[in-house]
Order: sequence, then C-alpha cells, then structure tokens
Amino acid sequence: MTVLIIVLMAIAMLVVACVARAAALKPTLPMGSPIDAGGYHAGDEEVERFRTLLRIPTVSRDDPAKLDRGPFDRWVPTLERLYPRTFKALELTRIDRYGMLMRWPGRDPSLAPVVMMAHHDVVPTDGQDWTHPPFAAEIHDGQIWARGTLDNKLCFCGCMEAFEHLLAENYVPPRDIWFFSSCCEETSGPTADNAVAWLRDHGVRPCMVLDEGGAVATGVPLGVTSPMAMVGVSEKGHVDVTVTARGTGGHASAPSRNDATRLLARAVERICANPGRPQVADAVAAMLQELAARGSFAYRIVFANMWLFRPIVGRILASGAETGPMVRSTYALTQLAGSPARNVLPPEATANLNVRVAPFEDVAASLVRIRAQAAEECRASGVAADAVSVEIAENSLVNEPSPFSPHDDARFDYIRRCVAGVYPEAGVCPYVQTSCSDSRSFTKICDHVYRFAAFVYTPVARGLIHGANERIPVDDYKCGVEFYVAFVRGLDQLGA
Repeated sequence: MTVLIIVLMAIAMLVVACVARAAALKPTLPMGSPIDAGGYHAGDEEVERFRTLLRIPTVSRDDPAKLDRGPFDRWVPTLERLYPRTFKALELTRIDRYGMLMRWPGRDPSLAPVVMMAHHDVVPTDGQDWTHPPFAAEIHDGQIWARGTLDNKLCFCGCMEAFEHLLAENYVPPRDIWFFSSCCEETSGPTADNAVAWLRDHGVRPCMVLDEGGAVATGVPLGVTSPMAMVGVSEKGHVDVTVTARGTGGHASAPSRNDATRLLARAVERICANPGRPQVADAVAAMLQELAARGSFAYRIVFANMWLFRPIVGRILASGAETGPMVRSTYALTQLAGSPARNVLPPEATANLNVRVAPFEDVAASLVRIRAQAAEECRASGVAADAVSVEIAENSLVNEPSPFSPHDDARFDYIRRCVAGVYPEAGVCPYVQTSCSDSRSFTKICDHVYRFAAFVYTPVARGLIHGANERIPVDDYKCGVEFYVAFVRGLDQLGA
C-alpha cells in the first residue's frame, strides 16, 4: 500500500510539473522594439519591375549544352535599367559569368558585413500544363502567374527594391552589405562556392547571412491559426544514390521471383520504408514550442515537456508529410530503368534515390543504412549479397548537412524584430530546412546563416514551388518587399 501511495504521489507531482510548464509556455517576443519600413509601402511600380524580370526566362539546365544563354545575357542590362541607383552605388563582381556579387559600402568598414542572397535562375516548365503562360507574368484574380514568383525572383527583387528605395533617400548602411545571386542554384552549380571562395580570398567574413528558405507560413501544424515566420537555421544534406539489382534475364514468358526488376522493386521499397529513427533536434523542439505556445493547452502540455515526450513527438512528427523530413533522413525513389523491350527480362535494373540527409547524421551514415537494407533484402530473397549494390550516382554532388546557426541570440532576434515590424500578427520560430539552398556554401565563412523568404506562403503556394501555375498574390509580394526595406533600414540596431 505504501508503494502504491508513493507511485500515485510521484504521478501527481509529474502531472503538476507538466501542467505548470505548459502554463508558463508563452510565445517568444522580440528583445527589442519592432523594426518597420519607415513608412514605405510598395506600390504598382515595384510590381511592374518584378513582372519585367519574371518575363526573362532564366532557366538553368543540368546539361550546359541545353542552356539558353540569351536570357542570362539580358539579365544585368535589364537590372541596370530598372535599378539605376543600385548599379551606380554598388560594386558588381561577376562570378562564373552570370553570378552576381555586389558590395554596398557602409559607414564603418571595421564592422563585419551582412550578406543578403537570392538566385535568379529558375527551373524548367517543360511538360507542365500551365493555365497562363509561365513567362508572361500575367495578373489574374489579383495574382501574378509566372515561374519564379515563389522561387526565387521575389527575394531577388525584394533586395533590389530595398536598395533602390533607400539609396533614393541617401541612406548609407552602418556596415557593408554584400548581395549575392546565383545563376545555377536550381542545378546545384558551383557559383555559390566560387563566390564564397572569392569573399574568403578578400578577407570577408560576414556577421550574418540571409537567404531564401522558410517563409511567413500559414496553415502550419498544431492548429495554429496565426502565420508563422519559419526561419531555417540548418538544412539537410543531399546525395543521389544508384541502386542496382542483377538477375539472369531472359524472356518475359518465364518470369521468376528474383528477376532484376522485381528484386529492385522490393529492395528500394525496403530502403524507402526504413529511413532511420527520427530525432528531434533542439531547433525543431524550439519550433514546436513556439507553435504550441499559440495552440491549444493540450499541445502545450506535450511540447513544453520535451524532456518527457521527445521520443513520442519524434514518432508523431515522422508520420507527417511536412514534419517528417525535419526529423529524419529521407529516401525518395525518383527514377527507374529496366528492360528496353516489353517482353524481355533485363539482367540488370537500376533506380535513383534522392537522399536528403538529416542534420544529426552525415552522408556516410545514410549510405550505411541504405546498404544494410539492400543486404537485408538479398538475405530475405535468398540471393547473393552482391545481387543488389548501392553506389553514389555518377556526377552526383555530395552535400553534407549544414551546421546549426543560433536561434537564441541577437542576430536571430534581429529577424524577429523585422518580422514584428512588417507582419505584427506573425510568430517567429527556427526550423530545419528540408530542401537545399546556396546558403550551405556560406556556412564556410559565417556561423549565422538564416534561410527566410519574407513573403506569405500558404499551403497552396508551398505546393506550387517548381510546379505548374506558380503564382503569388500582388499584395503578398508588396508586403514582402517592405520586409527587405526594414531589414536594411534597421541595420544600425543589429547587435553584432
């Protein structure tokens, strides 16, 4: 009886402690006052400049022989016409012919500079069914329809508009501002790495980098009704892997269980279904707590007590389409190749897995897991261990996960203050970016690299990235431009 009483008392104390922590969980507020755009409001002229640049089809290609260089050749001359003050005041250095690295000299060269980033290349529209032409930048139902409206000419133009507006006011930033835009981000080209090498050779070590990535997201998890500015503090690694299965081959009239194609299908399904145990990184835990602070008390009970519920939370998040990739590596089956004829069993079949590596492991660990699952399928199928092989795909880049940038210091809070000045209804939280960006290159010279496109992205918008009918509401574009004006205008208040 005494033991039962002790157990019940312990449970009661645990419940009280969890409830108390939940009650104390509040949204994080900026440490300083909000930073706004100083009365600036983007108008129709900014929208027309955006549309002009959207009409230039700067489509990057994996195969350089298929690259149409004409649009890239027109890019800078068009910018010089649209943003004359910017191209008079900022020094332009070309990186790899079409990449742009620009310096806006600040008042105090002894202060570490800020880097603002974007990319002006876009993915192809080949084979997609668009309601309106993808490079006409037409406005329908209050939205601009064009490739690049969400990824990533909006960030590029946001920066350009901020520079042009503030230069018209004779503004001089307190420290140097560097602006970088890649011409091959969508193909994981070398331009970002080459820009970083140039900066390092010239002794430039930024105090902060702001690139694309997260956004002011609506429709976020946990029943949160307010928008949340999701600021990426790390991003997953990336590698493509070729899985090859081998069999005897032959005529399709005499199939067997271990034909190369069937063995391959079972192997890749086993690999994709076993991506490893989920882990909730500190940045993800902080994200969940920020979301829960705006959600129901039941959510606060769970996420204010991650010391108790972290394993359960990891498993719950792993089951979500948007949250799962934040807590584990993922293996996506993207390509299959087998027989060249319908009635022939091939002696060899291959698959491509697009692997996104979680920040708590590396590419090597992910490959070990893939090979272990392939070997397990060979054992289960009763075939030789080398019947299924796993290798890094030919010409695949190997990108390790990015290190975590701080999400609890003055530089992260500076972003929070700018969000508060432009999107006062929005919360701010860190998160792990599941896609790759050029900002991973800048982690070599900066410990504070943040991935945030300062525009509203609804669930619909998030689903349109790289897809047909990419579009952005005109008013959302205008509001996002105001964030970049605020970000540059308030740099005197950056405590770094």
